[in-house]
Amino acid sequence: MTRRAALRLTLPGEWQSFTLSPDDEAIAGEVAAFVRERLGRRDDQATLRAQQRAGLGEAVRRARDAGATQFHFSLKAPGGLAFASTVAEYCPHLPLGESTDAVALADALVGVLAAEVDGAEPDQRWEAFELAGGVVFEREGGLVLRRDRRLAASDPEHDAPTTVVDYWLTEPGRNRVVLLSFTTALAELAPLMIELFDAVVGDAKWIEQDDVAALRAELRG
Repeated sequence: MTRRAALRLTLPGEWQSFTLSPDDEAIAGEVAAFVRERLGRRDDQATLRAQQRAGLGEAVRRARDAGATQFHFSLKAPGGLAFASTVAEYCPHLPLGESTDAVALADALVGVLAAEVDGAEPDQRWEAFELAGGVVFEREGGLVLRRDRRLAASDPEHDAPTTVVDYWLTEPGRNRVVLLSFTTALAELAPLMIELFDAVVGDAKWIEQDDVAALRAELRG
């Protein structure tokens, strides 16, 4: 059974959400309808539509296959500018121990991430995390670990490099983390995009806690 999304995101501008269906044809149909609505049916746009269907369909399937619980594609930023970004949420099962303390969870997570780095010793896990561009900051109810990386274009003549920014949020009262992974084709504007993504993460709300709070308010009323 697919786990439901953990976070309610307030995304700036206009975004399109896609269903992470187990059926590839259902994804292809949803993506095709979206591309057709955005680009129309003109013959001179056929190649562009095909490229958009292929690229976006692959991104949605890749997120689904990796266990994403929600996936959004940016249409335009506030002010009407396109900023070619996506965000996916994951609820990974990681060996983080039994503690629900945010600091302990962050330390365990950094250990897991350091294990991905060749030659990184356990007692140097935080140094390895920082060398990989990792930072930690607080948000209400827990901690956020952020790490960004730049991916070269697979086809430099037709594609742009991509910046990926991963945020691991400690979940209050649970011994687990939730991952929000942003990508943007505006790699040259990475500092500005990271600032924007930071704001989204800072404003994100835990859905289960929101639902409980709403129920309590309703009962009080």
